Parts: sequence; structure tokens; C-alpha cells
Amino acid sequence: MSGMAVKRTGWEGRLLGALVHPMNVAAAGLAAAVLSLGVVTAVPAVIAASRSMRRWLDGEEHAVFTGVFREFAATWRRSLPIGVGVVVVVAMLVVDVSFLTAQLEQGSAIAIALLAATAPVTLALGLLMLALPASASLQPDASARAWLVGAGALVARRPFTALLLLVGAVTFALVCYLFPTLLPFFGASLPAYLALLVWRRAGLQR
Repeated sequence: MSGMAVKRTGWEGRLLGALVHPMNVAAAGLAAAVLSLGVVTAVPAVIAASRSMRRWLDGEEHAVFTGVFREFAATWRRSLPIGVGVVVVVAMLVVDVSFLTAQLEQGSAIAIALLAATAPVTLALGLLMLALPASASLQPDASARAWLVGAGALVARRPFTALLLLVGAVTFALVCYLFPTLLPFFGASLPAYLALLVWRRAGLQR
């Protein structure tokens, strides 16, 4: 589970090459799932997984599973405040939506307007959190503020792509709900992996 390098040739090499990507993504996801048990460590864990996968994709390291823990140790002081902030904001959104939904059932017109106002906030948060791990991976030595600014820049440069990635992440979350055994292996890593592939190939590192 610590990652693998494909060195064989012929059909064996092609078979291993086809398997190594899902195996390493699953390894990163499992490590991130373990680190996410603290709840506020979920965002730092996904950032660490993305950074470990970036190093693997760039050929710098093949031990993806253990690489997640190394990246977490190197970044948690920068990423933990973001993780705490995200948990607080999500909790506030859940409480607000629950309250407004109860008011909506009573026919409140104000509740409709306020619920509509929460939609862009939720969308913006989702897009930013989707781009944040990629930003942290492409700027490994930057500050947390630079990661957030970079995430906003990634979304702004390719908003349609970001929306497609978000739709894909939400769809995958529904798949994980139907097949919960996927969650500990791919729940944290697959969206981060896809986002990293898109923005890395798009040449948005700078």
C-alpha cells in the first residue's frame, strides 16, 4: 500500500501500469481517511494526499501511502487553521439550512430568499476546497494564504472545468453513499487526484 513503480515491459508492464494508478490513489485515500478521523484534520489530510500524489506523478516518490503522512507532518501547521475554518463554516451552513428549511415548511417567503442566498456561498466554498489541494501541491513551499489565493486563481482561470470537477465530486459522493466501501479508499483521494491532473496538465503551476 505504500505505492509501486512499474519497471516491467510487455503485457505484464502494461497490466501493472494500468493497475498502479488506482492502487496508488487508493493508498493515498486510505492514508487520508486515517488522518481525517480528527474531523478538523480532514482538509489537511486531503492536502497531504494531493501533495504525495503530485510527487508520485512527477516521479519524485513512489511510496504514496507513507508519503501522505510525511506531507501531513510537513504541512499541518499551515493547513490546520484552514481545516478548522472549513468545519466551522460547514457547521454554520448546515444549521442555517436546517433552520431555513423548517421555516420554509411554514410558508416563509424570507426563508426562500435566504436559502437562495446560501447557494452561491456553498458553491464558492465547494469550488475553493476542490482547488485548494491542487494549489497546495503546485506551491509546496508557499503559505496557507498563498494556497487559498492560488486556489481562487485556479478556479477563476478555468471556471467551467472547475464546475465540471465539482459536479463529478458530488456525483462520486453519491456513489460512495450507495457503495460505502469505496469511501475509505477513494473518498478523499479521487477528487483531489482528478483536480491535480486537470490543473497540472493545464500548466497552471505559475
